[in-house]
Amino acid sequence: MKHYSLLFFLLITLVSYSQDVPKAPTPQNQNLDKETSDHEVPFAIIENAPIYSGCDENLSNRALKTCMSTKINAIISKNFNLKRAQSLGLKPGDVRINVQFKVNQKGEVTAIEAKGPHPELEQEAIRVIKLVPKFKRPGLQRGKAVTVPYFLPIKFSIEDRQPAPQTYSTKVDSYPVYRGCDKELEFLELKQCTTEKIIDFIKLSFDMELANSLFPQDKSTQFQVEFVIGKNGKPKNITAKAHKKEIASEAIKVVKRLPKFKIPGQLNGKAIDVPFKILMTLYFD
Repeated sequence: MKHYSLLFFLLITLVSYSQDVPKAPTPQNQNLDKETSDHEVPFAIIENAPIYSGCDENLSNRALKTCMSTKINAIISKNFNLKRAQSLGLKPGDVRINVQFKVNQKGEVTAIEAKGPHPELEQEAIRVIKLVPKFKRPGLQRGKAVTVPYFLPIKFSIEDRQPAPQTYSTKVDSYPVYRGCDKELEFLELKQCTTEKIIDFIKLSFDMELANSLFPQDKSTQFQVEFVIGKNGKPKNITAKAHKKEIASEAIKVVKRLPKFKIPGQLNGKAIDVPFKILMTLYFD
């Protein structure tokens, strides 16, 4: 049986424009004049990035881009149907789907296109991008709304190996309680609190110097970590996937250092093993 793992990357589009050369302005102003007149400005140089729903509009431009990237990654990770890829009989190895779209002057996602190794994968990529909601505010250049193009490669790998059998239940009445979370919270609120605490712990504990040294030309890296919160409140069966094995190894080391959960997951009043999986993006200078 083939095992499918999914990694996502949001990259900025670099778009070049032909333009008439005016007599006086500098090259930088020359680009801005042309781009503004065309009502389309590349994400790399947009003065005010589009504001994704749920992102704080008071954030810096760089932070807004980061927030948007995280939100879109979450939508893809949650909704991309890997079973569809499984049914296509793809050979083991890396698969890449190039997706491009635009956030128009109304904040709407338009002009979605996808190019991949199979038409059904292209259709799936377009379906998922259509789930991106209307932006709270479009991109602004010199105070005017403009269209902002994006390039989004979706990558996943197919490994020809047997996955480890799962011996735990995916049903749970009470979610595991991380230290600092109130056990009296409703199920979804408790799950969110525990998840956020785990993410914070990983970010604070991760060796950022290692990540920076492995990706000197990049500003971020991603990895997927999966483990089980055991009946005793301790993580076990920890696995991680990343572009570099050193990143995966570091992720596993960090998860091993997670403190014991205050209360394990429960089903029908009994402690049970609860699976946990998350795709994380680390940003570094």
